[in-house]
Amino acid sequence: MSDTHSPIWAKSSEKSGGAPIPLWEHIKDVLKAFDGIKDGVKDSHLHDLIRLAIVCHDWGKVLPAFQIRTLKNHAYDPYYPYFNIPHSFFSVLWIDQEKLREKISRCVSDGVDDYLQFVISAVAYHHWREGFVELIGLHNRELGELCERLKNAGYLGKLKQNLKGEIERINGDWCTLIAFNEAMADGLKNGVPFSEYARPPYQLYWLPKRIEIEKNKLRDWVLISGFLLRSDHFASFCEEEGKEYKPEDQNVGLDVVEKNVREKIQGGTGAIDEKSIWQFEKVKDLRDKNLILIAPTGYGKTEFAFLWSNAEKFFYTLPFRAAVNQIFERARQVFRDSSNEEKVGLLHSDADVYLLGDGGEGQANLKSYDLARQLAHPVLISTGDQFFPYALRPPGYEKIYATFSYSRLVIDEVQAYDPRAAAIVVKFMEDVVRMGGKFLLMTATFPKFVRAEIDQAIGENYQLINLYEERRSDLERIKKHCLRVELIKSASRDGAPDFAVPEEKLKEVLDHANKKKRVLVIANTVKQAQDIFEKLNQLIEQPQEEYKALEGKLWLLHSRFTWNDRKDKERQLETEFKNPRPADEKEGKILVATQVVEASLDIDGDVLFTEIAPLDALVQRMGRVLRRYGPLKEPGEIPEPENPNVYVWVFEHGLHSGQHYVYDNDLILLTLKLLKERALEFDPKDWIKEKVRSCPKVEDRIRAVVEEVFNGQENERARTRGRRRRGSEDASGVGASGSQGFQVTLSEYDKFTLVEKLYDLPDDHRYLAKFRQTRDILDAGYMSDRLGDAQRVFREIYTVSVIPKQQRDSFIEAVRKFFEDHPDERGLYAFFKKEVLAQFVVLIPYNARQLEGRGLQPVEVWIRDLLEVEDARRKRLLRWCQDIYFAEYKYDSEKGIVVTERGYDDAAIL
Repeated sequence: MSDTHSPIWAKSSEKSGGAPIPLWEHIKDVLKAFDGIKDGVKDSHLHDLIRLAIVCHDWGKVLPAFQIRTLKNHAYDPYYPYFNIPHSFFSVLWIDQEKLREKISRCVSDGVDDYLQFVISAVAYHHWREGFVELIGLHNRELGELCERLKNAGYLGKLKQNLKGEIERINGDWCTLIAFNEAMADGLKNGVPFSEYARPPYQLYWLPKRIEIEKNKLRDWVLISGFLLRSDHFASFCEEEGKEYKPEDQNVGLDVVEKNVREKIQGGTGAIDEKSIWQFEKVKDLRDKNLILIAPTGYGKTEFAFLWSNAEKFFYTLPFRAAVNQIFERARQVFRDSSNEEKVGLLHSDADVYLLGDGGEGQANLKSYDLARQLAHPVLISTGDQFFPYALRPPGYEKIYATFSYSRLVIDEVQAYDPRAAAIVVKFMEDVVRMGGKFLLMTATFPKFVRAEIDQAIGENYQLINLYEERRSDLERIKKHCLRVELIKSASRDGAPDFAVPEEKLKEVLDHANKKKRVLVIANTVKQAQDIFEKLNQLIEQPQEEYKALEGKLWLLHSRFTWNDRKDKERQLETEFKNPRPADEKEGKILVATQVVEASLDIDGDVLFTEIAPLDALVQRMGRVLRRYGPLKEPGEIPEPENPNVYVWVFEHGLHSGQHYVYDNDLILLTLKLLKERALEFDPKDWIKEKVRSCPKVEDRIRAVVEEVFNGQENERARTRGRRRRGSEDASGVGASGSQGFQVTLSEYDKFTLVEKLYDLPDDHRYLAKFRQTRDILDAGYMSDRLGDAQRVFREIYTVSVIPKQQRDSFIEAVRKFFEDHPDERGLYAFFKKEVLAQFVVLIPYNARQLEGRGLQPVEVWIRDLLEVEDARRKRLLRWCQDIYFAEYKYDSEKGIVVTERGYDDAAIL
């Protein structure tokens, strides 16, 4: 053996994209990364504990098998590899725990043994893998046998020499911690599970070990592990991509934020007295509080959030990607100063495609994505599914929780989440507060059951601001929307409801557009939207030329387009349906869409035709009609409609095309009753209980309520109230019962009160039960095995990425061209998504009926046979194309994935 140490690699040349990175250099990089974010650790005693975990975390890479087999360090000595076990486990065996205890005792005076376990645990599990549960919970023969053979072969001395040779190059007395733990090695050999030496951070199985620890110490455990993970991941990313960026950028000053918000609100029209801008007045004494803000759509909640951020690190979350893209652009205008540094990051599944599509080929946009992915920007705009699933505490959650411990969280449009997701959001908010962060929840509709859970979870540690109540008198006088709720007589086809929209209803849509109006049609499923679009097209193209002026003025939008096609459509629609509508526009136009328009597009229409949906969703849809008249205008400035401008279609059988897969049937029935009655004395709980008792079967309940709402006799009190409120409105069914429908005008305040009543359900109702069951599971300490599982729990319906087989040859050619255009570059994944995947991949809801008979074939199978691509590129392709499938679908750039009857998917809501 050589007298000098054999260099230990931390990263191979292939992984780092250049020369191999030695262990000492990687540890220094991670320490440097932590120095950039250490100010986020408010308790200074944790700084040295985190540094201890960082220095020791990769010592297990001294293992011959890891150096030679994994990193291809063929010159490594000793050469004999034996077994390749997780290097993080082997790191623990090289820590002298008595010396470590001494160092920890200098940092904390109480609970030294606990903090010793926290550091050991952070080191042992900083790379959690599937299968670790059995590996650490049972006798691991390979780990014990490895220790025994290394000891008997006399290699331990050489390995210690190698490790010391690396660690000596790092400033400090870290080498004193290096010593092989022979007692642990003997225990592992004799059947003691690894979990007895290193306390596992995940899995409910080990919950009893966790609940013995005080809450403040559990928080410290999360922080030690989380800041190790974040620093390690950022350093590794920079090493692999050849980046030299600071791990934490500084935000702009609060004075700059206030100046930019003021300019945004006044629109460059001159100085405005700050006292007249409600956001400034409200936020003045609330910047250090947790807040819930309830305000109408278009009220300027986003600008309030920017001011509340206090120019500190904050995360702004929304449910939908397109909405996130819009807020990202608005945030960039507010969080900018003379430095010209990008302060705002973007994080969602297609963020890199969006960024690269806005600014050409410049590396600055790629940098923006890279830093956002590593949580480095002071402002991060994101979809909720990037963070909220971490409330289920899957492996790696500590990195997220550590970041939120010194950050602010904004949750916008909470009403868009289903009950299980809403429960997870509440749990995440609770955890953020416990970790030391702050939250601002903003919504136009706020169900009582969600507030009750927040009160229970967080107590009085927040303040509620309800602008509906504060401006009630004004909002009661603003009446933009007159609804006509219509019953569509429909037959059953083969025992299933038929949701075909009658031709006369479609002609009403066209007639409104022929009157130079912007018309929105919103369906509850993709198939329904495609059918309506197709039939409207046929009517426009008919020989009579009655609707010839509408040629080229009909669009379709839903989620099942490729990213490129959808982005093109959104860009065009935001021009065609620009908010506000220009006063001199003289042409009619029609947009047929699914719920994607509820929150994702800033568009302005004149008339809406929509399938029935729960009241909160209807309110969101109505928000796209006469959007030009924002709620900040004086009531007298907004004309009250003389005729209906919102038409709600209710199908006699089945209610709507999504049936119970999309929306809870009782919420739909209660929506109908609330719209018909509008009586503040009406008790939804008693009504639902009575209907469920008298009609246990859903089909019978639907028939009974439809009969009651559309054909029953109104009581005299309701009729009198209706006449008094509506005065001289036309008599074509206004407020009257009849076989066709009824009419109602809603003020902005009416919408708030009706939505509040919608979720005032019986405690045992299945909708509330979903929410509470999820909360109970989380409160019991549930921990998800994998992040993917956590995300699927968060989004009850998850998606599959497919490439229609008709486009397979074009996709293959695009891949070949991509590598020709990018011969020897690094950091290419974002460009691959933009130039290749964005052209071909479509997201399909995971549903057995929808996917049956589609001949799904993993794209990876084709890549493995791609012999003309060199091995290194093939490996990259395999990573890039994981979980993408070729599938038997037809695709049309105008209609998207064509949903045929064979693949009809009731649950395809977007």
